[in-house]
Amino acid sequence: MLTAVLQVENWPQTIGEFDHLIEATQDELIRFAFYRLGNRDDAEDVVQDVYVEAYRDRAKRRHVTAVRPYLFRMVGNRCVDLLRARSRQTGDAGEESASVGEDAFSSVAAREEAKALSRALQSIPPKEAEVIRLRAFADLSFAEIADAVGSPVPTVKSRFRYGLDKLRRLLVPKEVRDELPRSYGTND
Repeated sequence: MLTAVLQVENWPQTIGEFDHLIEATQDELIRFAFYRLGNRDDAEDVVQDVYVEAYRDRAKRRHVTAVRPYLFRMVGNRCVDLLRARSRQTGDAGEESASVGEDAFSSVAAREEAKALSRALQSIPPKEAEVIRLRAFADLSFAEIADAVGSPVPTVKSRFRYGLDKLRRLLVPKEVRDELPRSYGTND
């Protein structure tokens, strides 16, 4: 899958610049939000809200130079807000985010795989899960993830590696796990 690479050095200030921003980032932001929320409609709403806020407050963000990671941070924060609101409404923290919207995947196998991955990510520390989501679903580099989460690159790499190790223990049988390379995905 090819993704348009965002070549924006400063926060967009005009409608044309924002159109370019949306075209370059919309699909990957929606995919990232979907894997956080488990529902395509909610993911699209979150991303739309972020774009509206980003445009409305564009003058405040003139100083932002890492536009793409900053957008992922905004979407991640908005997803956390939505999940918190859901858990307050239902009193059932996490149940909603583990379900996958019926319209999200065309096959039953893909839905089940997404549910299993979502449950597994919920069972590891949130900071590790977030780094894995940004790396796997948003295809951000470790430097971009560091910008997005506000942590140094070595910390991000450690979270990624420890999170992957925990996911392997949860999802992969031991005999298969022993054959996997330990450093998978940590070279950037």
